[in-house]
Amino acid sequence: MAIVIIYPIILWVCSSFFKSVGWSVKNYLGVEVPYSLGLGVFIAILYFSFLLNAVFFLYLSVLYVTGFIDDRFGTKYPKGLKGHVSLFFRTGRVTTGFLKLVSTLAVSFSVIFLVEGGIMEKLTMFLLLVLPPHVMNLFDTRPLRVWKVMSIHLLFFLPLFYQMTLSTILSLLFIALCLMYFEGTRKGMLGDNGATLLGGVLSVVAIVHLSITWQWLLISFYLLIILITERFSISEWIEKTPLLRKIDRWGVS
Repeated sequence: MAIVIIYPIILWVCSSFFKSVGWSVKNYLGVEVPYSLGLGVFIAILYFSFLLNAVFFLYLSVLYVTGFIDDRFGTKYPKGLKGHVSLFFRTGRVTTGFLKLVSTLAVSFSVIFLVEGGIMEKLTMFLLLVLPPHVMNLFDTRPLRVWKVMSIHLLFFLPLFYQMTLSTILSLLFIALCLMYFEGTRKGMLGDNGATLLGGVLSVVAIVHLSITWQWLLISFYLLIILITERFSISEWIEKTPLLRKIDRWGVS
């Protein structure tokens, strides 16, 4: 496929452009890194958009745009969804984080009304549309962490690979490896736009390809992570656990 040949060039161009216009942020080491990989993910989605229902493409587009706005104009404080919601109700101030939350809820409601299904199916779909983008955002605090969490999902999506052609599998693998290389070497980062978008990709794949039993297993997994992160810092927990700390450093130069 053509995209396989030029994809590393696409990521390099995106990274260079983001650097040139100052669309970067200091990472946990204090190094300025462009949050360009989300655009790389979105370009890949555009290329494979023929696999998507139009309503799901709209959903992913809204996630990317609002995530980019959050990266571009957002501030470090308040932190977390509770912080943005609390600030809105206390002061009426609309932060970029609050805008992203409202936009995600709105586009998710639009999807469940446009897609056929019963009440239980729509509830399941809504939770899957809302939870994964938020969870992936929670993990986007260190290089490659989001990708390692995504790899856990291969256990859920393994049957899907039997429905795909070898060329499609190899193309997706190459694209993922390119993105991971750029992030692991700090040539780019996902940012809120990329992490949220990858969460949305997981949402769409789960809705389209998983049975309702597996969907609820995923929902339970996401809710557990959210409950844990409300009480503990993911980074602190990983640093205090030797095995997780070792896994967290895999692939990071």
